[in-house]
Amino acid sequence: MELIILLMVLFVGMSLFMMFGFIIIKFFPIILIIIIYNLIKNRNKPRGTRTYYYRTGNQQDFEDFFKNYTGQNGYYSNNGNSRSRNTFGGNPFEDKTKYYSVLGLQSGASKEEIKRAFREKAKMHHPDKFSNDTQEVKNYHEEKFKEINEAYNKLIR
Repeated sequence: MELIILLMVLFVGMSLFMMFGFIIIKFFPIILIIIIYNLIKNRNKPRGTRTYYYRTGNQQDFEDFFKNYTGQNGYYSNNGNSRSRNTFGGNPFEDKTKYYSVLGLQSGASKEEIKRAFREKAKMHHPDKFSNDTQEVKNYHEEKFKEINEAYNKLIR
């Protein structure tokens, strides 16, 4: 039984090839040009990419995420700046523990504690305070002051 089905499939396939084989061979260069043109035209377009959305958490988690990282009560806004690429207030997945350690704080400190620590550290390492010292000391305190400013800007957002 399987042999008969296989022979019938072969016979139908051969007859179709005989009917359409002439067309394929005759127009092969044109078909090849069309295929190459489509490959070149679609070269920079993504092929078969999909975006998968995984549902984790609930609506409240989603709202809290955007409230924490946008500083806009969860609403999208680009403050009238259409060229701004970073409209959500920084990378929410960035490790901020190094910024807390620069200011001498524990993770999760309040904004008031961050401001207080920033002011203390800024007074300690302000470059104007070391204007009469050697260039090496000036450079050290200038770099420390830049680190403190960066840490404050990242944490206060």
